[in-house]
Amino acid sequence: MKASEARKPLNCSMRVLQVFFILAMAVLFGITDGVDRDLMHALQGWSSPELTRLALSLSRIGSAYAIYGMAATVGLVLLLLGHRFVAFHLAIVMGAAFLANSFVKLMVARPRPVPIFGEAPETYSFASGHALMSACFFGFIGMLVTARMPEAWQRAVILIPIFALIGCIGAARVYQGVHYPSDVLGGFLLGAAILCAFGPRAADRPGGR
Repeated sequence: MKASEARKPLNCSMRVLQVFFILAMAVLFGITDGVDRDLMHALQGWSSPELTRLALSLSRIGSAYAIYGMAATVGLVLLLLGHRFVAFHLAIVMGAAFLANSFVKLMVARPRPVPIFGEAPETYSFASGHALMSACFFGFIGMLVTARMPEAWQRAVILIPIFALIGCIGAARVYQGVHYPSDVLGGFLLGAAILCAFGPRAADRPGGR
């Protein structure tokens, strides 16, 4: 592999992190506050009992317990099948997600909004851990499943539902009032940066040992 090819994942990750840094600065200086409130109120204006139940279910799917439980199960299956390389990268991705989430929350220290549906966690608001962990886990799985698919339509059949699920989990957190939209966007950007750095190399070798 050429050196330029080997640097592509890192270059991609750095570009995404630059966008994330700009967003984080905008959050710190309150630039996103007005837009955040307007978008949150607009989404909550669609509230209904059915939508609230769906949002709570999506939040449970994107919770740390669920995501890391699924990641541990997938990692164990990969190990049992002999795919140590992929299992190792999955562990790196999910470990990086945990560390990035903890670090960014402490550095930005953004108070959470007042929740409308459910209770707000005691951690800080930016960035959304649900958005970050969901993007990392489901995104990683999508990359692995589509790595050997030659046709774009085949990849789209798999990736569109995965992206929709990730996006709905993020929207559910805003709907509940436990995150601002910029928190969710920040989580997605961090997840994308982690996948750019570590995901492609694992997905390039789904049969790697």
